[in-house]
Amino acid sequence: MLRLSWARALVLVLACALMIAPSAQASPADTVLSAINAARAKAGCKPLRLDNRLVAAARSHARAMAEQNFFGHSGRDGSRISSRIRGQGYDFRSAAENIAAGQKSANAVVQSWMQSAGHRRNILNCRMTETGIAVVYQADDKPIGGSRYPLRYYWVQVFAAP
Repeated sequence: MLRLSWARALVLVLACALMIAPSAQASPADTVLSAINAARAKAGCKPLRLDNRLVAAARSHARAMAEQNFFGHSGRDGSRISSRIRGQGYDFRSAAENIAAGQKSANAVVQSWMQSAGHRRNILNCRMTETGIAVVYQADDKPIGGSRYPLRYYWVQVFAAP
């Protein structure tokens, strides 16, 4: 008869659990995209598709806000949504951008955007067909002018129609 110590039994249970556990959880961007596409479906819009160039544009702006300690659609370098998208080699007919800061989860940021008329309008614009989503976490973030607390989480969603 095989006898296992409690430690060996625990290791065996953990090893089995790891073998049957899902290989990866959804990323925050995947969670945002899923929730946004669900809202779009209810409004009769087709789902947005991720485009790597738009993801890069979103990531660069989220990183700039986090690292340069600002919150806004215009970059400290004077960049705008159009220049950031074109800088990634993406040609578009129309584009829009949602930004948020401070929300710790994808669900919280989507809820915040859906409660804002302008952000909601971007999300439910059926003419937009592609998107890029990014979140940057800045652990050593400083409070932005007049704020008492650091935001730490910087979210950007870019919408475009090629």
